[in-house]
Amino acid sequence: MPEKTGTRGYRGKKAEIKGKKRRKDIFGAIRILFLFGFILFVFLGIGALVLVYPCIKDVPEFDPHLLKPDVTSYIFDDSGKEIANLYYDQNRVEIPLESIPLHVQKAFIAIEDERFYDHFGVDPVAILRALASNIKNRNWTDQGGSTITQQIIKTAFLTPQKTYRRKIQEAWLALKMERQYSKSEILEIYLNQIPFAQGAYGIEAASTTYFNKPAQELTLAEAALLATIPRSPNYYSPFVNFEAAKQRQSLVLQNMHRLGFISHREMTAARNEEIILGEPPTRQYEYPYFVDYVLHHELINILTSLPQYKTREEAYEAVYNMGLKIYTTLNTNAQKETENVLNNESLYPQNLRVDMDLLKEMMKDKSLNSYPKEVLGDEGLLQPQAAAVVANPATGEILALVGGREYSKGNQSLRYLSRRQPGSAIKPIAVYAPAMEENLITPGSIIDDAPFIRGSWAPENFDRRFRGLVTIREALVPSLNVAAVKTFAQLTPEIGLSYLKQMGVSSIQDGDYNLATAIGGMTQGISPLDMAQAYAVLANQGIKVNLHTIKRIEDRSGQILFEQRSEPQSILSPQTAYMITDILKDVVRRGTAARLRVGRPVAAKTGTTSDNRDAYLVAYTPDLVVSFWMGHDIPTTGKISGGSGTTIPFMNAIISSVLKDKEPTDFSRPSGVTGPVSICSKSGLRPGPFCPPETITSEIFPSSQVPQGTCNLHMEMGICTISGLLAGEHCSPQSIESQVFLLRPEYEVTDERWRGAAGRVPEDASQQPPEEHCQGHHLQPGPGTDGFAVSLLDQPPRAYLWWSEREDIQEYFIYRKSDHEEEFTLLRNLPGNANQFLDGNITAGNTYTYKLAAITTEGVRLETAGQVLIAPDAPGSVRENNSEQENNGNEQENGGDDENAQDEEDLIHRQHESRRQR
Repeated sequence: MPEKTGTRGYRGKKAEIKGKKRRKDIFGAIRILFLFGFILFVFLGIGALVLVYPCIKDVPEFDPHLLKPDVTSYIFDDSGKEIANLYYDQNRVEIPLESIPLHVQKAFIAIEDERFYDHFGVDPVAILRALASNIKNRNWTDQGGSTITQQIIKTAFLTPQKTYRRKIQEAWLALKMERQYSKSEILEIYLNQIPFAQGAYGIEAASTTYFNKPAQELTLAEAALLATIPRSPNYYSPFVNFEAAKQRQSLVLQNMHRLGFISHREMTAARNEEIILGEPPTRQYEYPYFVDYVLHHELINILTSLPQYKTREEAYEAVYNMGLKIYTTLNTNAQKETENVLNNESLYPQNLRVDMDLLKEMMKDKSLNSYPKEVLGDEGLLQPQAAAVVANPATGEILALVGGREYSKGNQSLRYLSRRQPGSAIKPIAVYAPAMEENLITPGSIIDDAPFIRGSWAPENFDRRFRGLVTIREALVPSLNVAAVKTFAQLTPEIGLSYLKQMGVSSIQDGDYNLATAIGGMTQGISPLDMAQAYAVLANQGIKVNLHTIKRIEDRSGQILFEQRSEPQSILSPQTAYMITDILKDVVRRGTAARLRVGRPVAAKTGTTSDNRDAYLVAYTPDLVVSFWMGHDIPTTGKISGGSGTTIPFMNAIISSVLKDKEPTDFSRPSGVTGPVSICSKSGLRPGPFCPPETITSEIFPSSQVPQGTCNLHMEMGICTISGLLAGEHCSPQSIESQVFLLRPEYEVTDERWRGAAGRVPEDASQQPPEEHCQGHHLQPGPGTDGFAVSLLDQPPRAYLWWSEREDIQEYFIYRKSDHEEEFTLLRNLPGNANQFLDGNITAGNTYTYKLAAITTEGVRLETAGQVLIAPDAPGSVRENNSEQENNGNEQENGGDDENAQDEEDLIHRQHESRRQR
């Protein structure tokens, strides 16, 4: 018994020892495993550090400014309506998260990052899922489990390359972003950045592109369809692969239902909803002739003038990427109407057939097949082109710009910027307005339209006629060239072009400072835009307001970068502008623009080059200025049949349509303008007793320049009816007949130096008196070389005075005293080429004494002794007393002269240079 007990105790003790040893082995194994795990963790940590550190040590700096994506810029018309969007590759419109419906937000979260609100920038579950998928597909970079935050980081800071280095950097920066931005801010950035193909970036641009509506109006079905696109935009775009997009839309709706975002009923309804897509977008915009000018000319010039944009490249970058809002002056009605007019083929002159071989030779650098069909028609029929500028002269706002007929790929030229020869359209702005402003002329001033030559250049009028003495009005209304050149010579090209530049013409060259510029012979010409600017000064009472198309520019946050501020400049006085305008209204009534009929007061001026290759018409009302040009892109290939007359139907249509809803107004007359005043159209002075009725006209004047003297060019003279010459001393009274003649200045006679026929003279030269006195009738010779004689003519009684001519006399003065008067009175002043005078204001039975005085070209006063004439009750004898002219040696007042006579003499002395030509 004892032995058994001992055996069991031994065995139990042995088993206990074995149990303790087993437990010890297990704990040892655990310690070894823990140690191995720790060592592995350390090695893995070191390995991870070795792998990760090189990736994050050169990670880009987290710059919040880079989170701002490129944003589309917009152009608006004068009513604030969008007319164009501008972007390079990314059409993007930023909107706040509050403007994006909740179901739209959840659609993107459901398909792109369903744990968006739970993770801290990196989603470990999504990473493990992506890792498993990559292992299964044996592609370690196929999926990356990127969160919405990581997608933003990838777009803003990193490259699209699928590498673990980029994924590590992406995760690192995502963690940083989640610490600085709220989930709402991150989601807003994301929904404004993601690509949707078709150039659309961000949910607002996508909604507009695919459904023609803002994101705020998207349905659940439309939102789910858009949410499918960012995974692979070019594949899932509904415009490209509608069925694939619909299939993925179903997945989006299924995820939304699974996550509790929508009910089963909503999911089913959205799946069954018919999707109606809009038209695929194009990069074309309405009103391209206007927008192209805004974009590539005025806008870029404004931006480069701002301190933040130093180069044109930076300015264009801002236009296409920085979300600018450009508010313009475009009046869409005016633009449409003007485009329609210029596109109306029936208004253009008959086609001109040209030599195709010649045209091909001239266009070696262009393909005839790509040349605008609007210009080159079938079978070599050349079509003219046109351009128009429509603006408000008071505000400077350009309402419409049309650079040609139908805008197309082959026809995009902004012809309103092309410099073309202006022809006579330059006369009011370079010649007559400046000369009037310089007080050299008035509308009633006289200019001699007579043959003129300077060096070898002899300008001609369009009809090869010379009209003689005409008023400035009658020189401008029919657009006489010679009169314009003479006025320009008096003004000087330097002064005329100085005014032209101030009025807005930017194309003046050194070679333009010559007289040919007065009739449009310029080095480069003038653009229709500059022409509109210059004429706007006339329409706006002499005030220049710079023509412009941009009213305001705002940045993406609404801050104003630029605002147009009117800075009016006074170029011409209101009086000058009104008087020129009044003349140009006559151009419409009875001049070169006589067929212009728009149902309201309008002023206009035509301009045609001598070869009819360019035709201008500029017209204006108080509310509108329109500059219109017609011609050929290649000037030497064709002419315009009908000249400037072909431009009038266009102007009629443009003004009538643009102003159809505006009440007619007339140009207001400023103070300081007097008239109408009756004048003689040959002398520019008040009508005298001998001015023929047809020469008497009414004219307006500056109040300080109203003519005071009477006409001294129309003179009644005695003509010997036997010889047809001036009555001589010995012609019998019965043979003398009174006639009215014009004592006009001397003139040139055309010869081979003129392009027209030789021997031409001013038309009013026929109104001059004979040059010689009658020496017949076997009478004794008259007075000596310096003689002065007075004879009596009867029926009715008249005193006939005549004297010998002298070439050195500038002006004559005739004084008379009756036997009832104590002092002589100035009867008349006459030009130096006069040699007779007829006094019809005598009374029978009275005795009259006449005295002749003269001013020489050197300013010396000469005077004769008195000649006595008795007007008897019945025909009787006449006493005559001839004497030599006496030189008193000075210009002092003659003690015996009447004070009024001396005043008249002083006036003549001051004005004779500008009024008379020998």
